[in-house]
Formats: sequence, C-alpha cells, structure tokens
Amino acid sequence: MIKVLIVDDEKWTRETIKEFGHWEQYGIEVMGEAADGQEALRLIEQMSPDIVITDMKMPGIDGRELLRIVAERYPQIKLIVASGYDDFNYMRQAILSKVNEYLLKPINARELNHALEKCTNEVKNELRYQLKKSLSFVNKDTSALILEYKKNITSFLEELNLEGFENSMQRFMSVLQKVEGLDTSVLAKIEHDILLLLEEQMIKNNCDFLVVFEHHKDLMNESGNTLDSIINKHMVLGKSYIEYMLHLKRKKSRVDLEEIKEYIDRNFTDSHLSLEILANKFFVSKEYLSKAFKRMYQCNITEYIVGRRMEQARQLIDNNELQIKSIAAMVGYEDVTYFYRVFKKYFKISPGEMRQG
Repeated sequence: MIKVLIVDDEKWTRETIKEFGHWEQYGIEVMGEAADGQEALRLIEQMSPDIVITDMKMPGIDGRELLRIVAERYPQIKLIVASGYDDFNYMRQAILSKVNEYLLKPINARELNHALEKCTNEVKNELRYQLKKSLSFVNKDTSALILEYKKNITSFLEELNLEGFENSMQRFMSVLQKVEGLDTSVLAKIEHDILLLLEEQMIKNNCDFLVVFEHHKDLMNESGNTLDSIINKHMVLGKSYIEYMLHLKRKKSRVDLEEIKEYIDRNFTDSHLSLEILANKFFVSKEYLSKAFKRMYQCNITEYIVGRRMEQARQLIDNNELQIKSIAAMVGYEDVTYFYRVFKKYFKISPGEMRQG
C-alpha cells in the first residue's frame, strides 16, 4: 500500500483532498494529516510516506521550507503542492525540490487524481526496478561520479569560469550516458543537485534569483525527463549566472568618478556622507577612491564635501534669515560648535562675522 500525508493548516482543504482522491483505485492509504510543516516532519520521520501533499503558506515551518527539507532528507518522497498562490518564489522552491505537481486551489478533483496517478506510477516503477536488479554497485559508482562532478562544477561556478563550467557539464553528460540504470529517481537527483549548487552560489553572492533568471522563467518551470534536457537546461542557467556575476564584477571594477562627484553634489548635506560610505556604495577601496578623486579634481573627497557644505552655508548666511544653528544642520553638521570651527578655518572668519560684514 502506498502511503500519503496531507499537510495544510486549513482542515476543510484536507477534507476536500480526502474526499476527491481515488485512494482505493491507486492503492493509496491516507496515513496521516498535519496542520503545519513541523508536525509534517514529525509524521514523515515516524511513518515514511511515499507521497506528501502540501500547502505552501502555513504558520511556523511553511511549505517552502518543508519542501526544501524533504527534498534534502527524503529525496524518494513524491511531492504534490496544493496552493492558493501562483507565485514565482513558491514555484522556484517547488522546482528546486523536484515537486511532481503544482496544483492551484480551489482543488480540482481531476487534476488531483492525475497527480496521484503520476506519483503512484513513479513509486511503483522505482520499487519494481529495485526488486529487479541490485543497484549496489551502480549506485555507489554513480553516487561517486555525481559527487566528483558536483565538486568540479562548483569550483568553476566559484571561479566564474564559463568555459570550464560548460566543458565540465559536457563531460559530465558524456560520462553519464555510458552509465546503465539511470532511472527517473537518479535523473531527478542529478537535476536537483545541480540546481541546488546554483542556488547556493547565488545565496553566497547575494544574487537575486529573479534578476539572474528573468529571461529563463519558462525554462525554470520545466522539469527535465531526459539526461540531455537536464544537462542542457542547467548549462543555460549556469551560463546566465556566470555572465551576470561577471557583469557585476566588471561594473565594480570601473570607477566612474564623475558619477561619484554628482552623487556628492546631490547628497553633501547628509551628515553621514564620508569617504567610507562612498567607497562601500561604489564598490571600491577607500585608498583607491581617495587617490583617483584627488588626481582628477585636485582635492580629496573630504575636502570636496567640506567645500560644498561651506559654499552652501555662505549662501544661507547671506540670506540673513536663518539662525546659524539651523544653517549648520542644513549643510550636514549636527554639532554647531564643530560647524563654527570648520567654517572659520575655511573662510578665515566666523559665520557671525560674515553675516555682520
């Protein structure tokens, strides 16, 4: 008997799924229900279901986190999502977790049973395959092969070596084509593992998943069913990631001093503006920025900021309407005493003397 677990924080949804499912027809037993991800994980560990049907938005451990954990710890479990949210972030996690079907609420009985039939067939096929042939040697060999190429592919992603990445993926495919016994579960693991490598690199580098793959949304939603389609899909996604990171790297290496100067002109009244703030914002070292700015404008950044503030302060003083304390705050000085000191050093007279003159 194939066992299924239903996970949803709404009882009526769980009841609907139980009512719609053709359980006896597919030889399925509903072995349990859970109202959240935490309860679901406890039941999974206790009862080892073959299929999990889950909502996405739930309190505590939500559907996205549940899918991630199940995919990592229990890759043999077939996953069906039943969600009221047609959201790309949810879809992304579903893709990463190799979800078999993504159903939208309200639940459609025909779609639900189609998903159950598909999952049931996969479970039965995998069981038949395991009974038919001992995979001990092939599994060990294939696992070692996958691990070796995962390390290889990761190194090229970290180095942003596009040619090396593409060559490694092509070699990986060539070697796998010679391996016997690559059933759907092994192919699913390969696809999941490679996509997980990409996600780990993107998280590490604070990359926006949607920005990097904005031109490949259709491809992201495709689930490869052959080795060629899986490798080719991830060649495209990996190439997109590397090219995006190289673009960022080239952008960071070019310092547009005119852009920095314009930024200072717009923000010199910000009391927090400093060389360090600018260096961080424009992705350069403080030392390099200071030298490059002085070479182009014959003054360092701090001098330029002070100059812009002082000239603005002089204009405000000439208007003879505002208190000196207010002027100091308006040009970026919270400490009026310090403002007096800087002003006098710059103009050789105090703000009050300038106003009287």
